[in-house]
Amino acid sequence: MCLGVGCVVLTDQEDLVNPIHRSAAIALVSGVAVASLAVPSAAAPHTSPTTRQPAAAAAGFLARHLVGRHHDHYVDIVGKSKFADDGETADAVLSMDAAGVAQTAAKRATGWLEKDAGNYLGGAVPDIYPGSAAKLLLVANAQHVNPAKFGSIDLIAALVGTEGSTGAAPGQFQNPGDTMFSSSVVVQSLAVLALSGSAGVDQPDANATTFLSDQACPDGGFQVSIRTAGAACGSEDVDATSYAIQALIASDAKSAVGPAVRWLLKNERADGGWGEQPANRSDANSTAIAVEALVVAHRHAGGGVAWLVKHQEGCRAAPANRGAVRFQGRTFAATTALRATTQAGAALALRPLNWVDRTGAGSAAPVLGCPAHR
Repeated sequence: MCLGVGCVVLTDQEDLVNPIHRSAAIALVSGVAVASLAVPSAAAPHTSPTTRQPAAAAAGFLARHLVGRHHDHYVDIVGKSKFADDGETADAVLSMDAAGVAQTAAKRATGWLEKDAGNYLGGAVPDIYPGSAAKLLLVANAQHVNPAKFGSIDLIAALVGTEGSTGAAPGQFQNPGDTMFSSSVVVQSLAVLALSGSAGVDQPDANATTFLSDQACPDGGFQVSIRTAGAACGSEDVDATSYAIQALIASDAKSAVGPAVRWLLKNERADGGWGEQPANRSDANSTAIAVEALVVAHRHAGGGVAWLVKHQEGCRAAPANRGAVRFQGRTFAATTALRATTQAGAALALRPLNWVDRTGAGSAAPVLGCPAHR
């Protein structure tokens, strides 16, 4: 999904709960040991700390692959052109925070996002992309940055200002200057999710959560595109359904959650993962978002976690690639692994998006602990 200039990708990543409750939920639903990657205990000396934790190894990979003069963001290459990728950078910050490591890099990337926020939003308030504002709000909440002063922008006011805008239905988040590309179930879910995790605001309102829950199809799944009341459902989508589950639980609008979770479980593939469409091969991005949805719904997510761990580069990989998660298959592809890892990291840490918080996180970016001869 591309939203405006620079290709804002949102399809390929609950309020913060009591930590004890959250830990109990993780223990209940993980169903798989994720304490360490399957590597020997001996390790070569490194200037960076070593880890055997899948989420921390992924976060270290993400930190080392930031680019730019200050190593603080990622870029997309389209043909011969390069574009700063704010959405991918935001996902990486959330994965670093979820893993509890790499805060030196995460803070640099957050600072870059603050400076580039106006560009990522796509225009001046109110003509902004709500999906972009929602992703930045998730980062601000996780990084403990004042969302009212994210760069020079009040993210909450900007996001709320797109709700029910000209040409939108009550509760629908949409850029009034671009009604074609600015609204989808994923965008609606991210907006509801980010506002639900924002302290001290009476948001999202009932119109926003009702609009989202009404997008559910009769069998419980959600399609990506917004449909009008009474319209037939098209092709249900794993990503859209997974984001919707997280958002509806976060906003305590749970009537559509049970059917959506059952739809998601029904469409888990035999290998434990998910593709964006039920008939598609499993991929890291869709599997990660599905894992997050099942964790927050207190359902078994072990198959999806195991799929992600199986697709993570270990000690037999080139040192620069260790910790990365492959999008699909057995062969590492740099063109897809970075984006896959930015979203897989939070799932490997068993952190749905609104559980992500940097509190207690370490500053260093760890490397995978491997024997010296590897």
